Amino acid sequence: MKKLIISLLLLICPLAQCLGQISISGVTGNDGYSVLRTSLAAEVPFVPGLSVTPGYSVYQKDGMQTMSQYSLGAGLKLPLINLAKAEVSGGYIPKANGYSSYFYDIGGALDLETLFLGLLPTDDLQLGGGVKNTFHSYYNPDQEIRETDLHASLSQKTGDFESSVNFSKAISYSKETKDFSPPWLDVKNFTAVYSGYLDYSAGANASYTLKFLRPYVSYNFLKTKNTDFSTDNAQAGIVIKCLMVELNAAMEWFNFTRNTAQRKSFFSLTAGVSFP
Repeated sequence: MKKLIISLLLLICPLAQCLGQISISGVTGNDGYSVLRTSLAAEVPFVPGLSVTPGYSVYQKDGMQTMSQYSLGAGLKLPLINLAKAEVSGGYIPKANGYSSYFYDIGGALDLETLFLGLLPTDDLQLGGGVKNTFHSYYNPDQEIRETDLHASLSQKTGDFESSVNFSKAISYSKETKDFSPPWLDVKNFTAVYSGYLDYSAGANASYTLKFLRPYVSYNFLKTKNTDFSTDNAQAGIVIKCLMVELNAAMEWFNFTRNTAQRKSFFSLTAGVSFP
């Protein structure tokens, strides 16, 4: 894992300069637990308004096979008017630990500031949302469970201050979930990988720009289905802009349970660089 992190860090600057924005985050904990995430956000040449975001994540823990997730997202702003953006993404986890899955997510964002002709007391106000479908496949015995989640977000920018809130909720499962539990639960804005099914998650973040510095903080909460299991995380970081380069670094604290007798804290490190 350490060799992989070092290799990816050595690639950050040249890739970002050629392609856009690349980020990497990692976390380690007890029992060999570790997660590494990488992603690249880039504008597509000669296609105005189109951006793509490929990603890769790997999860390890003692006593289980290493698991990986491959993902790809795309966003397209409507031509001529800066009113709305369509978004689609998908991902696949190959078979490991008697489990595999894939998902697709369809959504979009609406520019409320443009919709209300600039009459709102903000510089920018975006309302986003979508539907995510995940297909969980189990082996020995064979079983497949389809999960449907709804998610929404609201973000704003007023002067140098930016903030946003987000919420996700599982609304249906095709079969009873008590007898089968996925070893991989991926939630937006969480570096860690968990096990179980999503019940709901919520979060908020805020940042303030001070010339070439932009400090930011965030907090997120996750509740899993059919259990008392829940977790939360907090993140603090700073973005430094130097000429045409933006450097991002952050620390994240998170806990696997709100039961104080079993509460374990972990830390993650996020780094990134972009050439706007």
